[in-house]
Amino acid sequence: MSVLQRPHARVEDAAILIAKEANPLLDEHALRRSLDGLGAEALIRRGLRSNPERDGRILAELLFEELGFEGEREDYYNPYNSYLDRVMSRRRGIPISLSVLTMAVGERAGMDVEGVGFPGHFLVRVGGLDGVYQDPFHRGELLDGHGLRRLAAEFLGAEMALHPSYLEPVDCLTITIRMLANLKNAHRRQGDYARAMLACDHLVELTQAPEHRRDRGLLAHALRTYGAASEDLAAYLEARPDAKDARVVSEALAEARQQADLVLH
Repeated sequence: MSVLQRPHARVEDAAILIAKEANPLLDEHALRRSLDGLGAEALIRRGLRSNPERDGRILAELLFEELGFEGEREDYYNPYNSYLDRVMSRRRGIPISLSVLTMAVGERAGMDVEGVGFPGHFLVRVGGLDGVYQDPFHRGELLDGHGLRRLAAEFLGAEMALHPSYLEPVDCLTITIRMLANLKNAHRRQGDYARAMLACDHLVELTQAPEHRRDRGLLAHALRTYGAASEDLAAYLEARPDAKDARVVSEALAEARQQADLVLH
């Protein structure tokens, strides 16, 4: 994704590119104008003086209380929850997509809003190192130490401590990879292997991780593109010969090679 190689690349740029691939008719300029309008309103409310907690409350009031953005609980794995244009129109999303929206609006209002890759539940941090943590999925709730420990217990288990690394901001590339992984899994759950493959192509490009090549190979197998499946599955086994799923992947590779030979003959 060349957009990530631009100077000062923003996560919204990657999010819009991902959305345009799924919806070529998407009006990018209209989407950005909508974000500009929200950012301008947040800036007016912010005024000349502010602090992290007030900034967080401004974002919560504007986006979640007044405009009605909220976390999608009933249909969490719907891919629409991961596409920024659909999130804007439906006002529903998952933690990371609502966080990207919050970051885009906050940035336009002059706020310091960073994505935080909390395990299992993406958050934002408003105001830098001494700022506040905010949960866009839960209507922009501001989280104190107790709230963060509660999240850690919910997603990691009650016995797990709240490690400081969970609260560190993550860069544009890391957020993009997490968005793409969500889309890959959401489309795969729906049996839309072609769209899952598109997300997986980007994941392989961005990470070169053998696990993403395995997943792409299995998707190619499901789509009956056996030559591509063979190449990716073989690469995974070469990189991870002792993987727990090596036997299953080997069987899929053998079948893909057999089917590819049948096509050639």
